[in-house]
Amino acid sequence: MMPPSNQGWPEDFGFRLGGDGPSYILSVVEGSSAHMAGLQPGDQVLEVDGQNVSTLSPLALVDMANTIKSVPPSIGVVSRMEQIDITPGPDGRFGFTIVGDSPLLVEDCLPSSPAGRCGLRAGDYVMEVNGLPVKQHEMAAAMIKASQGRTLRLGVLSINRWQRRSASASMKEAAGAAMTTPVNISTSGSTTATAPISPPRLSGESVRQDRKHKAQEFNKKVRLC
Repeated sequence: MMPPSNQGWPEDFGFRLGGDGPSYILSVVEGSSAHMAGLQPGDQVLEVDGQNVSTLSPLALVDMANTIKSVPPSIGVVSRMEQIDITPGPDGRFGFTIVGDSPLLVEDCLPSSPAGRCGLRAGDYVMEVNGLPVKQHEMAAAMIKASQGRTLRLGVLSINRWQRRSASASMKEAAGAAMTTPVNISTSGSTTATAPISPPRLSGESVRQDRKHKAQEFNKKVRLC
């Protein structure tokens, strides 16, 4: 049954959030309304109920959801999962450890290790191993062990890295707003508006960004018995 209110959002709708702002989807329950609407681990929440929330923390989003009448609120996301190819060291190992379940957390990874040299860091979340979604530690560990001696591909969400990029982009946007250049935009030859120069796009956008689920309408697309 669809929950009668947003009081238990997002867990009651089948997904968990993480991060300190922006907010990211850490896990999605298979068969839930979130899963059926297309949300996936590694997505960043950009909009809730049509409002820009791209810098808000999970706590702020929960507070906001509790004020929205539509159940559940619509949500717009973009994938921030990145693919990392790790070549093993001479001993066949990759040099990192993971803990937990759904999501899997990188507990330890030295910058000088094979994984560290490829960009993996402690605190990153592993969402995929060799292209396959993973939720359970035991399964992921077995898949990683089976790849020893060969290149390992991980689908990773690095919240710390994306938060730094978000902070940098916010600073550039603020600087760009201070240097707004007037542009005449005419409508029927009479109306004039001022348009700012768009801030530069973030570098290193996720290779899976084409999976945008802009403004997924849960309450229109998902109906649970």
